[in-house]
Amino acid sequence: MEESNPISETEKEPSQTSETAPGSEAEEKVLPEREILSLKTELEQKKDELRAAQEKQLRIHAELENYKKRAARDQMEHLRYANEKLLREILPVLDNLDRALTHMKESQELSPWIEGVELTYRQCLDVLKKFGVTPITSVGERFDPGRHQAVTYLDTSEHPENHVAVELQKGYVYHDRVLRPSMVAVARKPSGSTAPETPGKQDEKPDQDNG
Repeated sequence: MEESNPISETEKEPSQTSETAPGSEAEEKVLPEREILSLKTELEQKKDELRAAQEKQLRIHAELENYKKRAARDQMEHLRYANEKLLREILPVLDNLDRALTHMKESQELSPWIEGVELTYRQCLDVLKKFGVTPITSVGERFDPGRHQAVTYLDTSEHPENHVAVELQKGYVYHDRVLRPSMVAVARKPSGSTAPETPGKQDEKPDQDNG
């Protein structure tokens, strides 16, 4: 009777382990590729976040610079027109001097005082000019609603229509801003300004037609 040569379980294990070895090596190779892909994805996300943060920083910097410029302009404008209220209060005093001077020129009895009042009036104008206040030119100018305040119309052919015919109160400009508009009367064509035809012309036309 032949003896069996049984193979022990321990002798079979090496062959089984050798068969699974290649599979484990493949898994070891796949795992690093997945990690690399994950790291690349995370890196791209970080780059996007960094780019967004840089753009936000640039926007904030630009807004800050614009704010500084606006603040500087506002400050310069405030300093430029700081005396506006005071100068506006002085204008009625200047108006009274102008009226007094006009009245004195109409009366010969007050002629000795005219020179003194006129000198005072001119000095006031010079002081205002130093602060940037100048009179608005009105008479003969085309009516400008930004610089002139129309009080009434005046039927006249001396000035073109819609031009200032009379200045009732002088206006002033403070730098490039209207401190007070001029009160004016605006020229308007007289109602009967259309010249009538020469007498006899209408009678001559039928005769010419008949001839």
